[in-house]
Amino acid sequence: MSMYNKFRKFDRVRRKMLTALTGGTLAGASALSMYQARAATGGPRSTGQPANAVVDLNKKGLQLIITGSGSALPDPLRGGASCAIVIDGAVLQFDCGRRVLENLMLVGINPMKIDHLFFTHLHFDHISDYDYFAIANWIAGRQETVHVYGPVGTERMSEGAIRHMHAMDFDFVRTILEYWPPHMTKRPREAPPYDVHDIGPGKALETDRFKVSCLETKHLPDASMKSLGYRIDSDYGAVAISGDTAVSEGMKTLSQDVDILVHECVKPDLGMTPGGKFSLKDFHNKDLMEQRPQTGHTSPSQLGQLARDVNAKKLVVYHLAPYTSVPAAIEMSGLYLGPSPGPSIWGEFINAMKRYYPGPVILAEDRMVFSLSEKD
Repeated sequence: MSMYNKFRKFDRVRRKMLTALTGGTLAGASALSMYQARAATGGPRSTGQPANAVVDLNKKGLQLIITGSGSALPDPLRGGASCAIVIDGAVLQFDCGRRVLENLMLVGINPMKIDHLFFTHLHFDHISDYDYFAIANWIAGRQETVHVYGPVGTERMSEGAIRHMHAMDFDFVRTILEYWPPHMTKRPREAPPYDVHDIGPGKALETDRFKVSCLETKHLPDASMKSLGYRIDSDYGAVAISGDTAVSEGMKTLSQDVDILVHECVKPDLGMTPGGKFSLKDFHNKDLMEQRPQTGHTSPSQLGQLARDVNAKKLVVYHLAPYTSVPAAIEMSGLYLGPSPGPSIWGEFINAMKRYYPGPVILAEDRMVFSLSEKD
């Protein structure tokens, strides 16, 4: 059996185990049948489709696509934590980690259709495909300007990614333009088609179809470095996106009464895992964490309480660790996660959230699609 076929078989077994754990009632990404996706919808206006659904850019409404459900270190079963929102054909991408472009293509979206790109913060796993996106769009002949937004440092990051990291590619495109066939009217622009903005809390963008707002969250231990959560409001409903964060007042405000809350949950509750930094009592001690600041993350119990308190209609959980991925991924993440606790960890995550939150809980997988139709 080839390595590829072994990988595919492993992934099928993993998905079946996750399906069994959720019992078909707590659906979604961890349970990929259509029946389970329907069980997770939580209302007639909101529908969920399993991974590998196809997005229709001509469709009226709001569509949420999970373009990455994984965490910081490599996981061949999950891309870097990110998602896209499509509203009446306008494409908004939130973070641009590994596999974003490929996952967009697999649901039928050409990455050249991205109109606006928002960063929650500038950690490597949330920007790792941005440089590739930037150069690939340019050289492929994109004419429309991509508007890029993110916390302070985004402009510098973008400049470094395009002009410095890819200095050779920058000069290369200029050279091919110099010798471009004169009879071909379509050609790359003279300069990369990006308009990049450092932004802070408040309104990030507003059109006649939607509004994007952002507030600061609690992720980075250095107070001078900022992270942002986002809320998208439209006639079809509201979605909040956390990026990486501990429970924060910013996300509580952004998430109030949303139709879908997309929130990270990479940190287990104390006692769920057998080793690694995330299992240490110190990492769960609030007073000690204030004395020795660490990156902020949210545990299942904390997330369940948050979703309940903000009255979210549906909870979609992403930034999931590779607890049940391939052995090499588990080994690479061992410093933080320890050895694999086995597939039962996902049942523990869901049960911890459901202890507080009565609504639908979906453990995200790459390329899941959720839709909101117009409110009555």
